[in-house]
Amino acid sequence: MNEINSLCHWLEIDLDKLAANFAAVQDKVGGDIIAVVKNDAYGFGAVQCAKTFVEAGAKMLAVTTLYEALELREAGISAPVLVFLPPLPGEAAYFAEYDLTATVDSQFTLQTLAAVGQPLNCHIKLNTGMNRLGVDTEQLADLLAAFKQQDNLHLTGAYSHLATALEQDKTFAEHQIAEFERQRQQILQAGFEGVCFHLANSAGALRFPQARFDAVRLGSVLYGQLGMAKSLGVALAEPFRAKARIVAVRDLKKGETVGYGREFCAPRNMRIAVVPFGYGDGFGVQAAARPLTVKDSVQTMSRNVGKLLLGRYQRCLYYQGKPLAVLGRVAMQSLMVDIGDLPLAVGDVVEAPMRRTSASARLPRVYLQNGEVCAVRSYVSAAIRQE
Repeated sequence: MNEINSLCHWLEIDLDKLAANFAAVQDKVGGDIIAVVKNDAYGFGAVQCAKTFVEAGAKMLAVTTLYEALELREAGISAPVLVFLPPLPGEAAYFAEYDLTATVDSQFTLQTLAAVGQPLNCHIKLNTGMNRLGVDTEQLADLLAAFKQQDNLHLTGAYSHLATALEQDKTFAEHQIAEFERQRQQILQAGFEGVCFHLANSAGALRFPQARFDAVRLGSVLYGQLGMAKSLGVALAEPFRAKARIVAVRDLKKGETVGYGREFCAPRNMRIAVVPFGYGDGFGVQAAARPLTVKDSVQTMSRNVGKLLLGRYQRCLYYQGKPLAVLGRVAMQSLMVDIGDLPLAVGDVVEAPMRRTSASARLPRVYLQNGEVCAVRSYVSAAIRQE
């Protein structure tokens, strides 16, 4: 595809490796797999990834929001899609129109969906201890009774979520599994049939065989992002690479500075290259999902000081496996690297380490199958096709 020649930077996604990860995990856990493609498939691109997982054998797809689900439907994907967030009143009708599976976590959500008046498939979200979304055990009987009074709502699944599947201490995860089993029995004893029970996420599916039930919900492991997988007997492929073309090469004399704040001063004559990646694209951006604690702050500071003292605190890009040190401050959409004696020129391709979910949605996604480009998702390629 010629569009790739017009790109100065892009994310390269190998769909064969995504399929290989799916097969590797399925061999390990067996049973049905719900492939999670939330947050634009963890930054990989929801539509292409969803198609790949459905072809690989996924029984269902899962997303967080209604609009993520609508994107899949408008792309022609007809597989069952579970939406994790319970629908708001203004969203409910879309679930019937687009044949989406809704999450029910309360009487309010149940009545919101019942008011649509059209057939709807639903999964109950059960609270087993994460205390984020879900019906509590003592409220479940009333919710099940209310379900039976609604002719248009069909209970096709029930699920919960493990809070500590990645933690070394298994105690709370095992407590959640036991609680989920009690709730499962309550649903079965209430007379509901054909309900798909699913609890395990990626780490839970690999670490807790007793948590697999009727299906498992896999997200990070499909994208090659679960570090513990290898130790648990699953070899994952790396399907993601961030690439950019060098846009300028220049000579820097000893004593000259580079970039904002003049934070790097050349210790010798150097050759440097300008690469169109920056913090606005996601380079160097790290998620801060955990609350800041004194202990974590001290540990982070100690690690950083140690790296500085050892001369190992250096951000790098890579050219054919060779590190290219980033010089000075990273700008919004550009940075400079030391290319030394490498015979690099404008247009040569380098690679950047990048957190998938932090990568900008505006970065083009280039998809490979059998080693060849099979699709490109980018604003640039769309503009080219319109010319």
